[in-house]
Amino acid sequence: MVDVPEGDFQSGVGKKAATVNVGKFSIDKFEVTNAQYHTFKKGFNIPAGKEKNPVGEISYFEAEAYCKSVGKRLPTRNEWEKAARGTDGRLYPWGNKFDQAKANTVESEKGGSTPVGSYENGKSPYGAMDMAGNVWEWVNEWEGADKKYRLALGGSYFDDEENASVVSILKSIPDDMHEYVGFRCAK
Repeated sequence: MVDVPEGDFQSGVGKKAATVNVGKFSIDKFEVTNAQYHTFKKGFNIPAGKEKNPVGEISYFEAEAYCKSVGKRLPTRNEWEKAARGTDGRLYPWGNKFDQAKANTVESEKGGSTPVGSYENGKSPYGAMDMAGNVWEWVNEWEGADKKYRLALGGSYFDDEENASVVSILKSIPDDMHEYVGFRCAK
C-alpha cells in the first residue's frame, strides 16, 4: 500500500473543480490481481497467463466483499482521485499531457489488460500504479440521490486518453460486471 497524507487537493475540472479535504489513508499500490482474487474465491477462473493482470468481471459487491475479507475497504471517490492526481489538479497521474507510454489505453493497442505495475513511468505522485488505464476501478460512491449507479474511475485498456484521465467516471449498476472493470482497496 501507499500512504496518502491528510490535506486539500483539487478535485474535478473546469466548472466542477473544487478544493476538497481528505483525511490520511492508505491505498493499494496496485489493482487487485486475478491471483489475489482467486485466493478469496477459489472457484474464480484465472485466464491463462493472466495471474498478474488486474481482476475483471467483478461486481461492486464482489469488490467490496474482497476488500472486507483482507481487512480493507473500497476507497471513496475523493480518496481515489487524490491518490491518482496528487494536490495540483493534474489530469493524469504523471501530469496534464496524455502519454500512451504511461498507461494501458486503446492507444497502447494491447487489446486487453496488462500485468499490474507495467507502466512504471505512469505512477501517481504517491506511487500508486495503473490509476489511468488498464481497468476502471470501483469506488465507494453513489451517483445521484436515487442511488442507482455506483462509480468506477480511471479508464481502461478499452478506453481512449480522455476516459483515462483521473476525473473520468463510469456509472454502472452495482451488480454489473465487465472484463474492463476491477478495483483496488484502501484503509
